[in-house]
Amino acid sequence: METSAAAAATSPNNENKNVASLWRSKRFYIILLLWLAVCINYIDRINLSVAAPSISKEFGWDPGTMGLLFSSFFWTYVIFMVPTGWLIDRWGSRKVYALTISVWSAAAMLTGAAIGFASLLTARLALGAGEAGTYPAGGKAIRQWFPAKERGFVTAFFNSGASAGPAMASPVIAWLVVAAGWRASFFITGAIGFVWLFFWLRYYNHPRECGWLPPAEREYLLANTDTRPVAAPAAAGRKGTILRLFLKRTTWGLLATQGSGTYGTYLFLTWLPSYLVQAKGFALMKAGIFSSVPFLVAFVVVLFVGRMSDWLLAPDDVAKGRRRNIVIAVTLLSAVVFFTTLIDNEYLILALITVSVTALSCSTGLNLALANDLIGDPAITGSVFSIVVLGSNIIAQLAPLVTGYIVKATGSFESAFFLAGAVLAFGSLMCFTCSRKRIYLD
Repeated sequence: METSAAAAATSPNNENKNVASLWRSKRFYIILLLWLAVCINYIDRINLSVAAPSISKEFGWDPGTMGLLFSSFFWTYVIFMVPTGWLIDRWGSRKVYALTISVWSAAAMLTGAAIGFASLLTARLALGAGEAGTYPAGGKAIRQWFPAKERGFVTAFFNSGASAGPAMASPVIAWLVVAAGWRASFFITGAIGFVWLFFWLRYYNHPRECGWLPPAEREYLLANTDTRPVAAPAAAGRKGTILRLFLKRTTWGLLATQGSGTYGTYLFLTWLPSYLVQAKGFALMKAGIFSSVPFLVAFVVVLFVGRMSDWLLAPDDVAKGRRRNIVIAVTLLSAVVFFTTLIDNEYLILALITVSVTALSCSTGLNLALANDLIGDPAITGSVFSIVVLGSNIIAQLAPLVTGYIVKATGSFESAFFLAGAVLAFGSLMCFTCSRKRIYLD
């Protein structure tokens, strides 16, 4: 009897059920690694936002100067985005991710050694250059490790690190700034990336080359995903690939939608602590705690919405890009940030910001899943993701800069929130009209 039971437990059917389940499979560790990378990415991005009141006080900088520093991250982020995506298609996610996180983690730590505007600006530029690889590498890895039926949830989980990182880190960074000074906060948070790097190099590779992956799961992944370790030169290395992708209407739809969501996200990431301190009179510690609430709620909700998108969509719906309907709905919902201009109660404002941040997280995550749905040739995945994220961050880098100068000119955040609502409405329109056809290199 015991022998029969043991045989049943290890039978091929039981084994197949395990490998087909994301939660019981070994590939879950890969999405956990990717999620942690995005968490670390956003922790290093928002450290300056939480420390901004202390930094601006020490150096005597006005909101315009801080807005410039917030925005400077994006200058190199967008410059390095497409070259990094091209390298990922050629060399794979393992090598490029290792290089980029090393650069950004070192830059984050060096921020703590800044002695003035020039040195702080240089550190932010280096941080942007390093972080450019995060989403193209993640998109490539998801394409190779996860079947299409899991893609909505997995991409949402991956992108939810953008909410989980700030949610976990905002109060901790605020505490570090108060207890040990803003410089120490950069030294400590920047070092986390090097811990992640150890595990990445130890465990990540293409499924075909991953020695710790059970044979049954490896065969399942090779049969149900894009199996090439790196892109075929005939596709990804073809001359004019980037230009031809820019000529696709779908590329522009994905780019504009991602841009509108990222614009709203970066308004909150960079200015929410300062908004609570300056406009609502919060102490820094309270502002750090309040700033974490919207991102904590977003982290939980975005996983449910991502999973729901997989449940609702049949394989034919995925291939036809019908995930865009959910993207449009949550992008429109995120525009409720506009109504913060009409009320004064700080808790109602926090509730609206929480709804907006949550919808933004759903929008950007599902739009990336939609991008993977609409990529007809897996060899160009890194390039498409780099273009979408590049374009979106060209738009998003305006958020901290424009907001800073609006606040400087008007003494209020109201016009900045109104503008964010208009940008989000535009992103919804672009998704509806443009993100419809699959992307192929003709």
